Amino acid sequence: MMLRLKSFISTLLILVIAISFTGCAKVPCLQCASNQSPGEILKKQEEWKSLNIKAVQLYQQGKIREATSAANDALNFAKKAFGSSNAKVATSLNNLAELYRVQGDFKKAESYYNQALLMRKQVLGNEHPDVSLSLNNLATLYVSQKKYNQAESLYKESLSILEKQLGKEHIELQTPLNNLADLYKIEGKYLDSELALKRLLSIFEKANKKEEPAYAKSLNDLATVYYFQGKYPESESLFKQTLSILEKKLGKNHPETVVVLENMAEVCKKLGKENEAKIFADRAKGIRQTNHATG
Repeated sequence: MMLRLKSFISTLLILVIAISFTGCAKVPCLQCASNQSPGEILKKQEEWKSLNIKAVQLYQQGKIREATSAANDALNFAKKAFGSSNAKVATSLNNLAELYRVQGDFKKAESYYNQALLMRKQVLGNEHPDVSLSLNNLATLYVSQKKYNQAESLYKESLSILEKQLGKEHIELQTPLNNLADLYKIEGKYLDSELALKRLLSIFEKANKKEEPAYAKSLNDLATVYYFQGKYPESESLFKQTLSILEKKLGKNHPETVVVLENMAEVCKKLGKENEAKIFADRAKGIRQTNHATG
């Protein structure tokens, strides 16, 4: 089976570091209570942002240790500049947690995620979107540890917050909905996964985002759920739609397009379409070889 969904559209289950520059909320921070001039405050905010951006850039370059050091610098700077209990400190804690998660240090990651979550609740309130983000990230950590019941509970809580704050058809619901769908798929709860994905697709459609790669990702995921249920014709149809969108938006030789070609090959085999399966598989293989040679 060649359904490499974890490599398809690297967005939701495998999180990138989320830099949010949330301001002060319920609890006044030291920055706001001090006698600093607006210029001094702005300068410190920009320096903090620069440290976070540096951490993200290093992370994206695969320099995880250097990124972790930069994230620690951002955290220490935020504490000194804005006070120990502040939304910016919470963001730095979240980013550091994510770096430890990708390194497999789940104990440290959980500690920092929990600190970020607690601080966001204290500073921003229990139903702020940044609290939803922290819940989502902690849930993703639990998925990595196969603590599926805990993860499901947190994803649902994350989703509930966004529904209350943004509405039940807001595009930002895609993160917890997609992650819930992925979790249900891991657990073999295909009907639950199907419902979550259909809801997500409906949200994309109402937002006129049917040509976006994120919409294609959801189509691909639903096609996979159908595949695992033995609904091969339905699966084939959705993979074809996915492929069409990605070829238009990303190009025919993009790595994510290749994943769908391989998925098409697999479902064609199940349908007894051996010639078509070979065409898709050979095309995918050729693109991978070309990309590897030029990469």
